[in-house]
Amino acid sequence: MVGLLIGTAVLSGCSEKQQANESLPTSSAAEKTQSRPELGPEDFRVPDEARVQDPAGAQAFVRYYFELINHTSATLEPDALRQLSEDCDDCARIADNAERSAQAGHRYDGGQITITEMAPALVRDGTADMAIRLNQSTLVVRDASGNPVAEGSSEEYVGLPGSVSLAWKPALDSWVMTYMTFG
Repeated sequence: MVGLLIGTAVLSGCSEKQQANESLPTSSAAEKTQSRPELGPEDFRVPDEARVQDPAGAQAFVRYYFELINHTSATLEPDALRQLSEDCDDCARIADNAERSAQAGHRYDGGQITITEMAPALVRDGTADMAIRLNQSTLVVRDASGNPVAEGSSEEYVGLPGSVSLAWKPALDSWVMTYMTFG
């Protein structure tokens, strides 16, 4: 009799009406997008397509990084260049020049870089390498009075060959520039 009462109590507990869960589980892709750190200047964030670990994502990141160089030429705020590079000598040089120019009260006129060709990215083991060709308009560095400064200024370059290397950084959920050379 006791066994029958316990069995009835257990079965009746299972037959109680339960409230359905009204929320759906979130997708891991949505969670990943929401939890990834924002990268780049507030007014020029790294786009989602440049934060994919595949050849197209690597190419999109390279395009973004060169546009970021152009953005930095206008703002002279190099933090994002540093945030998105690692052990990249030319990246550090460009960031350091922008910082020194800002401290000296200089500004840049021109110097816009345009990628004219990009080879397919070779992606392997968390790295990407590719050849590029670019143009750079004439760059004139001006002092606080608007006078040209010879140091840092450069002539126009057309069809300049170059190469870049990237590394995937899981903590950033993004590529970073590790090598850049042209000329």
